[in-house]
Amino acid sequence: MCLASSDYLVTTPQYDDLGRQLVDGGRACGNGTGCGHVPDHTWTHSTPCFKGTISDIEICTFTDANFAQGRGASFVMTAKRASYLATHSGFVNPEIIKGVNEDLEPASPAKYEMREFPGKGMGLVATDHIRRGDLIMGNTVSLMIDYKVFNELPKEQYIQLEAAAFDHLPGPHRSALLKLSTHEETDLPYAARVDKITATNAFDINPDHNDEDQDYAFFVVFPGIARMNHDCRANADYYYDHDTMTQYIHAMRPISPGEEITISYINPKMRRADRMERLKRLWGFDCACHLCAQGRAQAEASDERIDQIKELYPDLRSFQSSSRASPQMAELLISLAEQETLGGTMYEAYTFAALEYNGIGDAWTATKYARLAIEWGLTTVGEKDGDVNDMKELVVDPWKHWSWMLRTRKKNGWGKEPADDE
Repeated sequence: MCLASSDYLVTTPQYDDLGRQLVDGGRACGNGTGCGHVPDHTWTHSTPCFKGTISDIEICTFTDANFAQGRGASFVMTAKRASYLATHSGFVNPEIIKGVNEDLEPASPAKYEMREFPGKGMGLVATDHIRRGDLIMGNTVSLMIDYKVFNELPKEQYIQLEAAAFDHLPGPHRSALLKLSTHEETDLPYAARVDKITATNAFDINPDHNDEDQDYAFFVVFPGIARMNHDCRANADYYYDHDTMTQYIHAMRPISPGEEITISYINPKMRRADRMERLKRLWGFDCACHLCAQGRAQAEASDERIDQIKELYPDLRSFQSSSRASPQMAELLISLAEQETLGGTMYEAYTFAALEYNGIGDAWTATKYARLAIEWGLTTVGEKDGDVNDMKELVVDPWKHWSWMLRTRKKNGWGKEPADDE
């Protein structure tokens, strides 16, 4: 039930009578190789391991059962990349994620409850009024897989790594993962079932800027968040914080008691036919959300708005003299995003408007939109996002911001173009 966009993958030890993988205290390396690495972080488990078939790298399952106050987290990747992740604040300063996870053992009454929906399986329903911008849920990572694993190992090996990743987690956490949806495929061997759960419920997470391996993203499971069903115009949105290794869910509009809490599994800025095809291909269901269920005329109007939104982005992102961008173009983007109920796009639209108004010397209107960009950005991309911090700089002093009069200078040919300095 969650976000992924590619093929999914994961090792091979012994199994007990219940089909659970058995891993002893020794190393369990495949392909007849020995295991030579010594992880920098003190993992509670660092087996099994297999050698890659392409680059001869060693890929293992690393688990820290003490992570996040004993919730635990598992990682399927190389020792080097696992050690890098273990330098993040969530590992080295556990206090910063204390109390983040409340899906397994709530410390206070939750704003939602789990409920079964006909044809959709389990989902989350609001039990209280949730305001726009409210934090609904946070989950630290449960299972994080380096996408490189899927290229390096055959399926019969990588699914064993996934199974070990589940089995090494504390009991309540493991149980929560095993209860996640497999899209009706329940009569599967244990390792294959774990792989199906992972494939059905994982999110794609891009590496942070300091990660040496920028070519491979992560495939990540968050069990509480995975319970949220899809809507092409969802009432909640999410972002991932690399430092705390936590995915956060915030409300994009007011949610009433009894209303289902939803997220979008795909990029919402897609035409109806493209959205439905992608959802069917990756998750196996025919979307029946209100947007996809609209009549022909309404659906065509929505598709045309989406097309126009996409047409505006290149000009608004460009600060070359040839760009057609203007404050009016940014205002149009805001209007289109509002018409399409694209809550996750509003911070971008407001950011563009702030830059365009500042670019022609209207500091006060620029500040107005920068404030709106910050408000929406904090719940859509988080306080550490580069655009959010750029808008914070603009509201402090728009006249000293890099965008001040930039659009006017470019269009009037004042000063040098970037290429002139080369």
